[in-house]
Amino acid sequence: MVCIFEVSSSEAPDFKRLIHISPEHTFEDLHRTIQNASNFDQSQLASFFLTDELWRKKIEISLLDSGVSTPKLLSMRKTRINKYISEAGLKMVYVFDFFNERLFYIELKDKLMKTDLKDPFVAYEKGIAPAQFLINDYDSAEVVLAEPTETYKSFGDLEDYYEIFGEMDV
Repeated sequence: MVCIFEVSSSEAPDFKRLIHISPEHTFEDLHRTIQNASNFDQSQLASFFLTDELWRKKIEISLLDSGVSTPKLLSMRKTRINKYISEAGLKMVYVFDFFNERLFYIELKDKLMKTDLKDPFVAYEKGIAPAQFLINDYDSAEVVLAEPTETYKSFGDLEDYYEIFGEMDV
């Protein structure tokens, strides 16, 4: 059997990938395929979240392996796709930037009765993936930074202070 997943992004409306993968593969295999199809740096953290029909996160399948699996946190390396993905229309999100909560939407579009798929592959590509990392505006050469203003002001010697304000009551 072959699962066909559609990967899309709200940041890049033209971006779409169709990935063919065996349900016997792990979520880590799907993760690598998405990373390669998007030209992302694979050393970064990522997680899949199984969702309901309104894209609300339910169960996390993480790239980090804590060694202990719980019903709410699973390891990509150990979790096979067929354990949680069963019928067309199932939805999940793939978070690739935790700091900025950036993600891909993934939906199981179809299941084919082919049995000879060894490696997952991208069957269809459209558009350019959004950037993996957001670049700060102040890093751009087009942004002109204002000159720092002097915040230190001299109030003269300590003796002048006493002349102006008098002795302090303690």
